[in-house]
Amino acid sequence: MANIDWVIVVGYLLLTLAVGIWASRSAGRSLESYFVADRSLPWWWLGTSMAATTFAADTPLVVAGLVAEYGVAGNWFWWSWAISHVTVAVLFAALWRRAEVLTDAEFIELRYFGRSAAFLRGLKASFFAVLLNAIILGWVVRAMVKIAAPFVHWEHWLGVDAVATFEHAWPSALLIGNSGGDTLTVLALFGLVGLYSSLGGIRGVILTDLFQFALGLLGGIVFAWYAIDHVGGLSGLRAGLERHYEADRLLAFLPATDAAWLPVQVFLVYIAVQWWAQYYSDGSGYLAQRLFTARDERHATAGALWFAVLNYAVRSWPWILVALVALVVYPLGMDATGSSEAVLADREMAYPVLMSELLPAGVLGLLFVSLLAAFMSTVDTHLNWGSSYLTNDLYRRFVNPRASQRTLVLVSRLSVLSLATMGVLVASQINSIEQAWRFFVALGAGLGLPSMLRWVWWRANAWTEIVGLLSALLAAVFLYWRFPHARDEYLLLGIVAVSTISAVVATWLTPPVPQRQLTAFVEKVRPVGYWPGLPGAAPPRTMGWLILAWTCGNAGVFGVMFGIGEILLADALTGAMLVLCGVIALIVTLWACERCRSGRALAMARYIQ
Repeated sequence: MANIDWVIVVGYLLLTLAVGIWASRSAGRSLESYFVADRSLPWWWLGTSMAATTFAADTPLVVAGLVAEYGVAGNWFWWSWAISHVTVAVLFAALWRRAEVLTDAEFIELRYFGRSAAFLRGLKASFFAVLLNAIILGWVVRAMVKIAAPFVHWEHWLGVDAVATFEHAWPSALLIGNSGGDTLTVLALFGLVGLYSSLGGIRGVILTDLFQFALGLLGGIVFAWYAIDHVGGLSGLRAGLERHYEADRLLAFLPATDAAWLPVQVFLVYIAVQWWAQYYSDGSGYLAQRLFTARDERHATAGALWFAVLNYAVRSWPWILVALVALVVYPLGMDATGSSEAVLADREMAYPVLMSELLPAGVLGLLFVSLLAAFMSTVDTHLNWGSSYLTNDLYRRFVNPRASQRTLVLVSRLSVLSLATMGVLVASQINSIEQAWRFFVALGAGLGLPSMLRWVWWRANAWTEIVGLLSALLAAVFLYWRFPHARDEYLLLGIVAVSTISAVVATWLTPPVPQRQLTAFVEKVRPVGYWPGLPGAAPPRTMGWLILAWTCGNAGVFGVMFGIGEILLADALTGAMLVLCGVIALIVTLWACERCRSGRALAMARYIQ
């Protein structure tokens, strides 16, 4: 990269550090300031922050690989999650905000009672803070190393001898990537992210997320513009695809009924099961953490819906366009020469290779910064999120319940730095951890239904979640051992069936949550669903408004997404109509959510009277 590119990179890094220092003034007042920003943030802040967090550095690379192998419809691997995020927006976002907890693990002892609730809180806090966070951090580091390798040359900056000395002194088992230079890159980035995350708390993280997302989206759009121009515009792109492939099949938004890679039954698994069979089906985790920061429940609902629109309708297409250009520039089956050798060996490398070949000085620095921002927005979120569990749900709950606010903030900051160190250690072992990743995904299948049931059914208790989690673990170990070559989607169905039956049976075999605990929960959260004899629950008619909001929300997100795709790849008029209908559906969604909120408030007022 040219000098101007490095000026852009260094300027961005200094800006993120400055934001962390600025936010540290308010973050240090209390634990609530540090982890939920005093519950004062507007909807567009928290929604944009959610989108920034889910945009990791590996995302455009994964999309490039999916499109190369399966066409545009290959993105249903992750598009199906939009249904889950719309569900969070219309059903759970307002409930999370009314719960007024610091973490979703703390919510467990608001909803359940006794030793089983305390055990579950500690178990989930440990699982999410340490195990899940470690794997995610290691996962995104691998992608960042792959992106940075062509541009970051420590041997040139520090000298070959200095890098060799570092590589010799650093434990070989903890080397990241292929060289000491890759390890230095990760150490520098984790050090910076850990520093500004520990200083600024969640407010600093979300503020940096705002411009990190803007940089990521702007970089993706600019790159797509240069890539499309390289092949002669959108018409040239289609002509190039038609020369090498069956273009209509490649560009289809839905998989063909005879597609071997995605049979109809597997597609149905995506849209009927996968979206709720995951640990964050109700918005648990870092999404809930963002919802806790909202000014009120209206802002929580609007922010979650804004996130769904940004994440799927807006952000998909720049990556898809670049992936399609790569199929024209580096056709499948071509002879490998020069830079094409790396792309043909790994189609995910098409994104960074095209970056280095097509972008001029200045623009290349902007795009590199956008991917750097994507990496950092993911890392800072998981550091702050994991720290909230360690501090609030382990240290404060089980170690030192009487700790002062000053002590808790200090523990929070030390936890962020400890998790950053753990991330570096885990990144060095990523190859072995990848083998375990699918088991943790399978564990999420065991938490999906219980996580939703606790909001809508009075009979759900802590054992519903504990047994769901443990049975999913046992089912995953057995099924992946017994059927090592089966599709993950089929194994997911088996795991969901076992964990769901086990969780429901355990619910009926164990005592219900005491009436006093349920009454306090319902009065505070005002959930919908089946809560017989418990005053304060949402009236039955609100379910109709929720169904309308859920239907229109999904229609709106997919309508805008496919409308933009239609404008870019097919018929502009049809695409514009789809976008318009999608926007109207999203407006109806917010209106229906407001009617539902008004119904809850009226029911609560009558109960108080």
